[in-house]
Parts: sequence; C-alpha cells; structure tokens
Amino acid sequence: MACSAIWMGEIALCQPLHDPDSLIAALKARTAPYPRALRDALMQRFQWEILFGIENAELALPRGDSSHIAGCAYRALACIGQVLFALNGQYLINEKGALVVAADFAVTVDGLTARVADVWRLIGSSQHAAALQTLRTLERDLREIS
Repeated sequence: MACSAIWMGEIALCQPLHDPDSLIAALKARTAPYPRALRDALMQRFQWEILFGIENAELALPRGDSSHIAGCAYRALACIGQVLFALNGQYLINEKGALVVAADFAVTVDGLTARVADVWRLIGSSQHAAALQTLRTLERDLREIS
C-alpha cells in the first residue's frame, strides 16, 4: 500500500538529529496544519477500495479461497485505517498498529479494535462469510461518519 503521502508524514513526524541548513525544518513547516486537499485525496483514494476489497473477497467464498479472502480483508482494513487517519488529520506512515491508534481518534468507528479482532477470529475459524459481513458493517459505519 505504498502511498506518496507517507513521505509527507515522515517529514511531519520526524525528529531530525542534524539539520544545520534548516532544510527539514522548512519541509516540516509545510506539513502543519494537515492539508485539507490531502485529506480529501486520501479519502477519495481509499474509501472506495474498502468495499472493493470486501466484494472481491466475497467472490472467493464459493471457492473457499481462504488466502484470497484474508488478503482482501487485510486490504480493506488497511484502507479503513487510511480513511480514519485522514478524517482525523493525522499522518499514517505505517499500517502496523494503525487501527489500534485509530480506535482512539476523536472521529472513529465504535468498537473498532474489537470488531477488527472479530474479523480475524472469524477468518481464522473459517467463518469467512461472517467475517466479511463484519467488514461490511465496519465499512457502512465508516461511511456514516465520513
């Protein structure tokens, strides 16, 4: 999920050890406040992909293709993270742990952490349709707050 916005987040969040010519400081100054255009672009880029991932996973249900279903579920969840970070004007530079962080944002989906854990529990126990239904509910709830 490489995204060029990650570079802006890297600058915004970095703690330079040495910047004698203030090059990093100048770039950092351009990252605050969080740009509305970036928020809108990230939401446009990632919000549609949540449902796209879920629908692709549903196509694999009749085949019982667990790997494909899990991959699509991960992608949908990663896109949920992108949207939540954008909605809250926060830079996302790494998907690892992003949904745990997003669960504490001012604008978030109720019960996010537990619901994400439920998706993975259901996938792990081969209850793929139920996992995808949980994802669909998350996607709907996210659309309502965005």
